[in-house]
Amino acid sequence: MKKLIGVKKFLVILLLALALPALAATDKVVTVWTGQATNVSTAVASDGYQTAQVTIWAKSGSPDGTVRVYSQAPSGAPLVLLATYATPTAAKTFRGPAGTGIVVALSGNTTGTVGAVAVLK
Repeated sequence: MKKLIGVKKFLVILLLALALPALAATDKVVTVWTGQATNVSTAVASDGYQTAQVTIWAKSGSPDGTVRVYSQAPSGAPLVLLATYATPTAAKTFRGPAGTGIVVALSGNTTGTVGAVAVLK
């Protein structure tokens, strides 16, 4: 009986040791753009995180460009398009896999500025 209790204690300690890093992980907030007016691509390293939430919004004026969110694979593989948004008047949020990196790109903008933030979980 003592051996069985010892095994149970060991298993509980082992499970806690494995679970604590996951419980202790915190979200990482990355400011992508504070007020971007021109065409740009910004890479965000997301290795070690499961999901990414990228929120874009019109920072000033009436932006008329397009924002695209890509997954960046390791080893220089081509980018994979995850989402496309016309720059919004109201905030829009992409939620999806983080992978090893994401790239947020603004193109075709001639008016206003765009803000973007990424939250890695």
